[in-house]
Amino acid sequence: MARWPDRVRGPLVLLTTIVAVPAAALVFLGIRLLQQDRALERQRRAEILAEASERAVNAVTRDLAVVLRTLADPSWPATAPPRGSIQISFSRDSIRVEPSGAIAYWPSGAALPEAPDAAFREIDQAELAARDLPTALARAQALGASTNDAVLAGALMRKARILRKLGHLGDALATYSELTRFTTVAINGLPADLQARKTRCALLAELSRPSDLAREAAALETDMAAGHWRVDRGSYEYLRSLLTVWRGTATALPPDREALADAVGWLDAQWTEVPRSLPSSGVRVLADSGLTVAWSSSDGRLRAVAGTPSYVAHEWGSRAQSSSAPAFVTLTAPGAVHASQRRDAETFVSIRSAADTGLPWTLVVALPSGVHPAEFKSRRGTLLAALGFVFVLVAAGGYVVVRARNREMTLARLQSDFVTAVSHEFRTPVTTLLQFNALLEEDAELAPEQRRVYYQAQRRATERLWHLVESLLDFGRMEAGKRRYALERLDVGLLVRDVVDEFREELSGRDLVLRCVADDGDHVVEADPEALALSVRNLLDNAVKYSGDRPEIDVTIARHADRVAIAVRDRGIGIPVSEQWRVFQKFTRGAAAIQQRIKGTGIGLAMVQHIVAGHRGSLAVHSVEHAGSTFTIELPADRAALPSPGRTDVSAEN
Repeated sequence: MARWPDRVRGPLVLLTTIVAVPAAALVFLGIRLLQQDRALERQRRAEILAEASERAVNAVTRDLAVVLRTLADPSWPATAPPRGSIQISFSRDSIRVEPSGAIAYWPSGAALPEAPDAAFREIDQAELAARDLPTALARAQALGASTNDAVLAGALMRKARILRKLGHLGDALATYSELTRFTTVAINGLPADLQARKTRCALLAELSRPSDLAREAAALETDMAAGHWRVDRGSYEYLRSLLTVWRGTATALPPDREALADAVGWLDAQWTEVPRSLPSSGVRVLADSGLTVAWSSSDGRLRAVAGTPSYVAHEWGSRAQSSSAPAFVTLTAPGAVHASQRRDAETFVSIRSAADTGLPWTLVVALPSGVHPAEFKSRRGTLLAALGFVFVLVAAGGYVVVRARNREMTLARLQSDFVTAVSHEFRTPVTTLLQFNALLEEDAELAPEQRRVYYQAQRRATERLWHLVESLLDFGRMEAGKRRYALERLDVGLLVRDVVDEFREELSGRDLVLRCVADDGDHVVEADPEALALSVRNLLDNAVKYSGDRPEIDVTIARHADRVAIAVRDRGIGIPVSEQWRVFQKFTRGAAAIQQRIKGTGIGLAMVQHIVAGHRGSLAVHSVEHAGSTFTIELPADRAALPSPGRTDVSAEN
């Protein structure tokens, strides 16, 4: 691998030192500052979390105090209870729940009047003891004239039962339907209408009437879900089991109704059975259901509110949340904190237990990971911007160093290739001169004809050397910008034909086809004839070198509007697309040329490019591998010259 030149090695090392060392130091300091900033931010986030947690506890404590004071007010309740909660009022002999349909069952059934068994002694004796069903039916119908609803309901219930036993099932169904209008009396501990509807479902099941049974059971389930009857827990569970059998699936009652019913039952047990164990006021979360119950007692009355977890989150959790923003607050039953919250508690979550706060819940206060204190956010942005600038500086410096190194290495390689190529180009004519000089010195008696041949060979070698030296000197002047062009009006067609004729004469004896085709008319441009001839000659020389096994060259001159084009086409090895963009760079030679050891210095096309640019023209190449290349020079046409139609072809073969 080529080494860096001394003229560039020093600046590159200096640039590396100037850029890399301070950049590395700045990056190190920036990383340390970011680490310290993160540590300070974590500390500040912990402080924010602690403050938010304290605000949440205070907010919930204030809300609970307001709720307990409200419960102690004799005018309570003043408003309807929010969704997910019930209001409960206990007195010595009654329980009132608002809304009543929000609970599935009651601590005890409804205290409805029920007729004594003595009123139906004759009916029961005839039906059960004597098994005289007609007599029992007649006596039951006789009680139908009673004005006592309890007696009348009991008589209808027995009448329907006797009709079932007699096989009059349609009449029994009608009697049960008549019984459903009795809503203020009880039969066997259940409201009469509930007993009637339950027994109708059982009779429909017995009759195998599934559509009627499904309709009757669905209506019964709907009324139970709406809290139509006040039943105790045993009766409720018994009715649910019957509905499950009749409907073939578990009954779908509204959620939380059973949990709210258990809360009412717990308060009733504490109030009636163990009154001394219940403080005058308080709040508790029931372990079994997770419901929260708040109560206050005075003047022989107990007022309470029971709410589901969603109610607690809405009524108390939302206020705690608003007072603790941007933290998130969750109220959970004691001991219900998730394990992942415990793992993250040190960093993002504060868990305040009921024993710590005196509240009935565990408070989980979480600070989102995306929340950053304002002062750290702005400072973090500045630090990141500074680090980004340093990284850009390092990347830019590295890019400059690598690019400079690559350019210098490429230039060094190209110069080395150029020196090698020029050396080969010079070696051939110099060797020829040395050989013929030696022959002339060895034999002084050479025949005049033989001596003339030697002198001609020396002249051709000398002219080749002169052309090489002139080309190098011309290229040097062009590179330095010292080449001046003597512009004059000339006919490109005549100039190119002259150059082609001279080139053809020089290559006489070689198997070469060289054709020149020019349009008739004016091809007048302003150009330096010597420079333009040199550029055409270089293109011809290139075409011959790279013609390969098909030494066939076409030169065309044509006018296109205000441009005159000179095209030199060969049918040789061609140029790959990847190399076409750099063939006009100095010292550049294609891979195929190097591989096939085609002679050249790598400055011919660069010289043509300089000359054409100096004439305000353009140079282009179109090439296909193994199919040849076409180089086209376009020059501005002289405006005084007008194109004329017609075409003249000049061609020759050697």
